[in-house]
Amino acid sequence: MKKWLWVVGLAVAQSVSAQTAEGVGVRTFRLYRADASQTMVTAFINVPYLLLEPSSADSNAQLRFLVAVQVTDSNGAKLYDASWPEQAPADLRTAGGEKLEILDLSVPPGKYRMAVTITDSVSGQKHTGSAEFEGWSKSPPASDLMLSPAMRLVAAGDTTTRLGEIRRGNTMVTAVYSLKLTPLRSKAYYLLEVYGSGSDSAATMQVRVTDSAGKSLVTTREVPVSVAQGGSVLKGQLDLAGLPAGRYTLSVETTMGGKKEDRSAQFVMEDLASTLQREQARLVSYANSDEAFFAKLDDKQLDAAEAPLVMLAPPDSLAVWKTDLSVEAKRRFLTQFWNARNPTPGSARNEVRERFYALIDEADRRYKDGFASSPAPGWKSDRGRIFVEYGAPNDLLDRKTPIGKSPPYQVWRYSRGKDRFFIFVDRTGFGAYKLAASNDMKERGGIPGYGELLGVEALQDISRWLGIDLFTTQSTGISAQ
Repeated sequence: MKKWLWVVGLAVAQSVSAQTAEGVGVRTFRLYRADASQTMVTAFINVPYLLLEPSSADSNAQLRFLVAVQVTDSNGAKLYDASWPEQAPADLRTAGGEKLEILDLSVPPGKYRMAVTITDSVSGQKHTGSAEFEGWSKSPPASDLMLSPAMRLVAAGDTTTRLGEIRRGNTMVTAVYSLKLTPLRSKAYYLLEVYGSGSDSAATMQVRVTDSAGKSLVTTREVPVSVAQGGSVLKGQLDLAGLPAGRYTLSVETTMGGKKEDRSAQFVMEDLASTLQREQARLVSYANSDEAFFAKLDDKQLDAAEAPLVMLAPPDSLAVWKTDLSVEAKRRFLTQFWNARNPTPGSARNEVRERFYALIDEADRRYKDGFASSPAPGWKSDRGRIFVEYGAPNDLLDRKTPIGKSPPYQVWRYSRGKDRFFIFVDRTGFGAYKLAASNDMKERGGIPGYGELLGVEALQDISRWLGIDLFTTQSTGISAQ
């Protein structure tokens, strides 16, 4: 039921809203489903990060808070009651960032109140916001009006929504709490549903933009639209470039059967100076994001980026990946995969993703099997796999020259965290090292009776270097005698 994203720009929906300039905002957007006599409600909850105190003064400071939402009917009975923790990097506070929470629920006819409480985990201070809305008792002429900075048609490869999107029929809508246009992004997208009278109907639609004094600045021509028996979605866009900075209202007026219906929502046009400042900050942030990282990769490179994810996730969670997916779908899958693993949700930079692929690249450089006619990537080798999981070893014993009759071997030792060692043997003589033994309980492979392959002298050499007696602690298949 709950979705969230962080934003620096905001979205709107028609409904009663209670929000001060620096407070928690709550808005609702309603659709009607006649077959179930239900009103479908999407609630937008906006949390400005300026309300919160950072956990510390250093660069790793976090904003931590608890979101509590309660929906009650006119008798005070609870329809929805839930709470959950959230966090974000503290630098988003100074950048004017905001968290947008999105809730979807359905309600029967009646009047309702949504109350939101944000509790700052550092200061303990509480911030509240609320909105009242109504569940229709019969089909209304139209839904509430939703404004957005971007909408697109659902594509063939859209198995899931992109980050920050919600789906309305065959349209993906970028979700924002309150629409803010800028001289650089001046298009306002609008969407609403119109409900017919039980049969296909002819109607007209006209869009108007007025300023804060009610003066009409933009009026489109009245165009005919067809409303199907079950209702139709009306949507479109206006390019409002040149509109001065200020607050405006966008209205969509429909006329059907001689009756006019008007749905409206407010938006803001920002000035150029603040737009350029914010755009520069956005570009710097985006350059480090998961989305930007995968946007630079072509189809083959995206496949290569997905392949090592088997080291991090079970196969069933990767089953949606197919090589014939569209490039855009692959980028979206990888972006969402790493967004979910970002240790600081809301931060554009994902250090876990950066470290993982840096280790993959280094493993490919160091451990590719040059002996094979079609060498596999280095991360697929035993040494590469261990390198990606644990990084470079703290200590390395490298015996390229055989001791006794042993083949070349390496021993890796890790002293950070739990002490671990890994013994690799090259039976080819061309650098194709395979894992022979380890004290890591997660490693179930290795070479049974590997001691017979290495021989007594090599086992004694490794035992001295590790400071343990392999003859008694490992199934070497050989005795020290």
